[in-house]
Amino acid sequence: MKHLHALLTQRKIARTLAGGAVALAAGGIVLLRAPQHGSAAPTTSSGLHGVTTVTHAAPGQAPRVEFRGPWAHGRLALAQAGVAANGTRQVFAELRVAADDRAMPAGSTRPVAMALVLDVSGSMSGEKLAQAKQSVLEVVDRMRDDDRISLVTYSDSARVVQPLARVGDVRAQMHVTVPTIAVEGGTNIPSGLSMGAQTLVEAPSTLVRRVVLMSDGRDGSNRDLETIAQEVRTRADQGVMLSSLGVGADYDEHYMARLADAGRGNYEFMRDGAQMRAFLSRELQQATRTTVERAVAEVTLPAGWRLTRAYGCEATVSGQTVRLPVGALFAGDERRLVLDLAVDAPSAGAASAGSLAAHVAWHVVPEGRDASVDTGALALAVVGTEAEAVASRDAAVFGEAESTVIAARQFDAVGAWRDGRVAEAQAITQQNLAALARIQAAAPSAERAAQITQFQSDSTNFANVAPASEAGRAYGLGSNARHRAALRSSSAY
Repeated sequence: MKHLHALLTQRKIARTLAGGAVALAAGGIVLLRAPQHGSAAPTTSSGLHGVTTVTHAAPGQAPRVEFRGPWAHGRLALAQAGVAANGTRQVFAELRVAADDRAMPAGSTRPVAMALVLDVSGSMSGEKLAQAKQSVLEVVDRMRDDDRISLVTYSDSARVVQPLARVGDVRAQMHVTVPTIAVEGGTNIPSGLSMGAQTLVEAPSTLVRRVVLMSDGRDGSNRDLETIAQEVRTRADQGVMLSSLGVGADYDEHYMARLADAGRGNYEFMRDGAQMRAFLSRELQQATRTTVERAVAEVTLPAGWRLTRAYGCEATVSGQTVRLPVGALFAGDERRLVLDLAVDAPSAGAASAGSLAAHVAWHVVPEGRDASVDTGALALAVVGTEAEAVASRDAAVFGEAESTVIAARQFDAVGAWRDGRVAEAQAITQQNLAALARIQAAAPSAERAAQITQFQSDSTNFANVAPASEAGRAYGLGSNARHRAALRSSSAY
């Protein structure tokens, strides 16, 4: 009887979902597919913009659709097919947006305009500054002649060492100028950021534009961080991305990470100046291969659904619309966004708890045009019991979402350890490891195995390293940088 009841439940969910996915496309052919499990048949329709194919979720599978447009593709999925009636339920949704992994056509590659913003405060003296200057010159040597480069230094105030110029015209001069840079006074990060962005004003919007901030200290400007972040956010909306690099063990982790989040770029910790070279080289490589810019998703929530938290980007909510800025993607790059939702489930017998839909838009760099896709709606069924809702989970999607939440929780463990609450840090970590082991058993993945290894490393260091020591500060910064990256990519570990 138990197996018969489960089968009937799955069929009920499948019938509920059967009419729940519709797809519209703009700018090219769009394919929407669910996992090819079971016997669910695809439906195809012709429209103004091409052919749309939708495969409904097979019995027992959570609803999902895959979309494809010019130079980009992705997936919208719910982590479960049904929710128990009569109550507020937690439901995860996952949105993945990826740039196609293919080379640009000959002649379509856009030059890069990169502004390097370098901290030259007193704490950068010695080996740090020497390595930073060498890293700048190596990046200049790697850039193409038609790329653009600017260099800004900041201490108490900012100054332009190299105005934005074609690299082929200033490469030799920079090898003369950069070695003369010397340390100065304090650390006024906003002045450097503002001037760095200002140097890119003259760069045509057709160029891939990046600001890279490097600092080993704490901002001394006394300006409000949220105001600065909003300025960075506004520039990111216009296609100027910001990445931040924290050097050493004494910089303000929250400050630097917040700016990178607002700028939709990368945030990393580097223990010493020698690691700057790899970071800057990677920034250049990604900028050179950028094919998608200003990507943003708008997810429409049905009545009775609320966003509890978004992982992977800075989400904003307006009514029932959740705006998720993705930013720029290079060829083969993928961004994962997880939505933790609260759903007010109706009474038993209701056909559906509502349907989730998304609109994804981006700028196609190789073609110099905008594109967008409507994913259509994913219906969430209403089932009688919580056990039935659990049985409707998609193990892979639910596991990815829960792993993301656990990565965020590990911040709490690192924070407790830093504050000297070692027992609490270990307790949180062991709870997280137990949860990850359960998820890994249900849906094994190499990425999750790496996450488990990182958490085990956290536990070992919590027990053996003094958090206030230089080694302890460096470990905390490096571990949290990886946990933060995991909020938007399952391969971060």
